Amino acid sequence: MSKITIADLPSVHLLDKNRLPNCAAIYFVTDSNGQIIYIGRTVNLVARWKDHHRFNQLKRFNRKNLLSISWLNCSNDLSTLSKLENEFINLYKPPLNWSKVVQPIRKITPVETALQQSLQQLAKLNTVIFGFDSIAEEKPTIYLNYPVYGKRGLSGSVRVALRNINKKASSLKWKEYHTEPKSFGKFGFWETEYNGIKIDLSPSEGLVNIMQDATRKTIAGVTFMALSVLQLETIIESVPEIKEDSPGLEAVEEDPIPMKFIDKLPASNGNNKSVVEVEPWEELEPMPEGEVREMNRQFLDVDGVEVEVCTNENGKHFVRHNVYWWISQNQKDPERNNLVTNFKRFVDTLPTIRWSGYRFRLETIVFNEDDVEVESILLPLTMFEDLMKNAKSHFAGKLLQEMESGEYKSKPEDGARIKLCAWLQHNSLSSLLQTNKV
Repeated sequence: MSKITIADLPSVHLLDKNRLPNCAAIYFVTDSNGQIIYIGRTVNLVARWKDHHRFNQLKRFNRKNLLSISWLNCSNDLSTLSKLENEFINLYKPPLNWSKVVQPIRKITPVETALQQSLQQLAKLNTVIFGFDSIAEEKPTIYLNYPVYGKRGLSGSVRVALRNINKKASSLKWKEYHTEPKSFGKFGFWETEYNGIKIDLSPSEGLVNIMQDATRKTIAGVTFMALSVLQLETIIESVPEIKEDSPGLEAVEEDPIPMKFIDKLPASNGNNKSVVEVEPWEELEPMPEGEVREMNRQFLDVDGVEVEVCTNENGKHFVRHNVYWWISQNQKDPERNNLVTNFKRFVDTLPTIRWSGYRFRLETIVFNEDDVEVESILLPLTMFEDLMKNAKSHFAGKLLQEMESGEYKSKPEDGARIKLCAWLQHNSLSSLLQTNKV
């Protein structure tokens, strides 16, 4: 069986369905752009459409996009109807054959748009292109990994994002082909297919250690972090089974699904919390031995709490660990012996994995304004905010309710941790930096 030219088949407009002939047929519902949106079979075409289960659904869509019914006469061989229908559905993948009848049609989403929208969601969740096997046994396969850490990860956000894509009236569908048991994190393994290329998405615990050195490549025009040739070769050397399972696996250089950027993600109205956007790390490269890191600093006032913010030459903002310790623990200088271990433990208790695997370093810093030299660990400003906001887990009752609702009013007896934690639930220090330039 080969593709047919729909334009060459006899057809009538949807609302002229009573003009359909009395014959056995495979029928195709197409829109004004020629896209096939539904395929079916029948032994009596006109009778089938007198009370078609999708007619009311299609009629709604017909108001904005004129639909037609085309048919392929099969009266000479009724035994092939079922087989032909399945073959045509698998060939054209019409979106409504994959959607519920009760779902009203407001928009048919082209497969390219659905693909790019789902990939954009995954890219926002720090998904990494692991590689591309162009000679895979089943079909050419792009391997994507999303980060997890221990039993925590972004599997829930991935699941919500892809299920939302699956709700669209589109022939592109993501299948969760395996789910880890809850005791192992309930991480999901997903796959989809576009134009003969399979996309495989799976969790990976080691990603947090390689994100910093990853390169940037595109899949279907969407930019991702991607393993470099050297990174992939290093991984394969340490895990030779990867090459045995995927002998054609290579780092992505050129886009395996080249296409123009068709559609952007819908603008968020601020109320959609189904997908978590993960910000990239702001980790600094270590200084050469014997050298100090030069930075500027400014002091922000939040409800009487002074927060020192350091800024490097690239405009990235950090908070020294001493400042965090003073605000959160009311201690000037913590024990140096377990300092790095403590901060690793702190970030591991956060509800996000964005900082898991972060490399904390104690280093010498000199401030340009006054040549003051200090020894500190620099925490990215966003990490500092995450740590301070997470302090609400230590509060309960009325205080916690006031923090979350934004009704908190500071009292003289409230400590710096309470005041800053409450303020950060609905604000960001970066908003103050915009008006307090270095």
